[in-house]
Amino acid sequence: MVEARDRNGKTESEFLSDYDVTKYFRPSVTVDAVLYCRMPDALKILMIERGGHPFIGKYAFPGGFVERDESCEAAVVRELREETGIVDVPLRQLLAASEPGRDPRWRNITVVFCGEVKELTEATAGDDAANAKWFDVRCADGIVKFSGDGESFSCKLDIVRDAFGKLDLNATEISDRGKTAFDHAKIAYYLTEEVISGKGTARR
Repeated sequence: MVEARDRNGKTESEFLSDYDVTKYFRPSVTVDAVLYCRMPDALKILMIERGGHPFIGKYAFPGGFVERDESCEAAVVRELREETGIVDVPLRQLLAASEPGRDPRWRNITVVFCGEVKELTEATAGDDAANAKWFDVRCADGIVKFSGDGESFSCKLDIVRDAFGKLDLNATEISDRGKTAFDHAKIAYYLTEEVISGKGTARR
C-alpha cells in the first residue's frame, strides 16, 4: 500500500518528525470543578480561598493546571481531591472559558466541570487552598450574592447574552468582582441559571 504524501511530498511520519510545535501560540489549559447542592431558597456552591497569587485571599472553584499526560476529566478529579479532599462525585463538562484576559498570569483556557451533591459534603482545604467553604449563591439582574459561614459579598456583572439567550461568558464583563477570583463570578451566574431553568448540562 502506497503511503499518502502531502503537497510537500512528505508521508505522515515524515511530516510528524519535522513538525514544529512552536509554530502556533500555545495557551495553558486548566480545569475547574463546581460542586453545587440545591436548597429551598438558594443554590449552595463550594469554593476555595486562594492561598497564593494571583487573587490571594479571594474565592475560586477548586481547580488547576492539566498535567502533560492527563485528560481534563482526570485533572479535574485530581484537583478536586487535592484542594478539598472530596472524591467520588460524578462530574460533567459545563463550559469552556477562553476570554484572553481571564487569567493575569498568561493566556489560560479553562474547562469547567460541574457536579451535584444531594447533601453538603465536608470539604478540607489542601494543596494551595487556604480554606474551603459552601456559599449560598443567589443571582439576579447581573448581581451575584455569596453568603456562608459568617461571610458575605456581592459581584456585579455587565451581562451579554448569546444567540441562544444564555450568558455569553466571554463577552460579559465583571464590573465589581467582590471577593471572587478570575471569571468565577460569571461561571457561578451561568451555572445558577442553568440549574434554576432546568436546561443544559446542569440538569438532573
